[in-house]
Amino acid sequence: MTLEAAVVVPILACLFTCVLFFFRVMQVQLCVQDALEDTGRTLSVYAAVKDSQEEKYAVLAKSMFIAKAREDDNIRKFVTGNVFGITFSESSFEGNDICLRVHYQMKFPVSLLGKKSFWLSQQTIYRKWTGWKDELGIQDGDRWVYIAEQGTVYHKTSGCTYLNLSIQSVEDVQIAEYRNESGEKYHKCELCADKINKFERVYITNYGNKYHTDLNCSGIKRTIEMVRLSDVEGKGACSKCWKE
Repeated sequence: MTLEAAVVVPILACLFTCVLFFFRVMQVQLCVQDALEDTGRTLSVYAAVKDSQEEKYAVLAKSMFIAKAREDDNIRKFVTGNVFGITFSESSFEGNDICLRVHYQMKFPVSLLGKKSFWLSQQTIYRKWTGWKDELGIQDGDRWVYIAEQGTVYHKTSGCTYLNLSIQSVEDVQIAEYRNESGEKYHKCELCADKINKFERVYITNYGNKYHTDLNCSGIKRTIEMVRLSDVEGKGACSKCWKE
């Protein structure tokens, strides 16, 4: 082997080793991040059912992370100290956020400038599932209500039976026999009474007191809109859902 080859070959070998090691580092980072994300998700749900002190969160985070990460060969082989060499010392669990921050070492395949290892840091942030607190002082006048496109009242819930109509089809010759939930008879709808229904059937609802010949009549068709109560003008409260 010539002198030039004796110098170039080791350099190229080190270069290729470092390039391959770069991809190995990426593999380890992906595995660590996956374990972090899984731990963060689990802890955020845990916060919804139990309020714990920061010290307890730290212990849980470490144990959950280890249980997940120890299954991975990349972490076990290439992280200094295995999963136990990964520290959570800068993690934070205060307030509504869970901030998991880890530090760990990986060894260089060859010594570079006298260094045999280097530090890596990764983190993830999750919000605790503790719900939403009204910190803006929203009053009853600013609550959300529901109105129909041509309705004259506003509703507390979109599930109100006056909005979600239960429509049924009956024979028009038998309409006099039917009663609504309040015991009222059904009368002709002023909007669609003159339309011809070739099937000789009409449409009624459980809580209305009109029968319709057109299924698309605005008297039974609802276009629901959600608005602030303070923006509702000239409409009264629904006598059904607002008292429930």
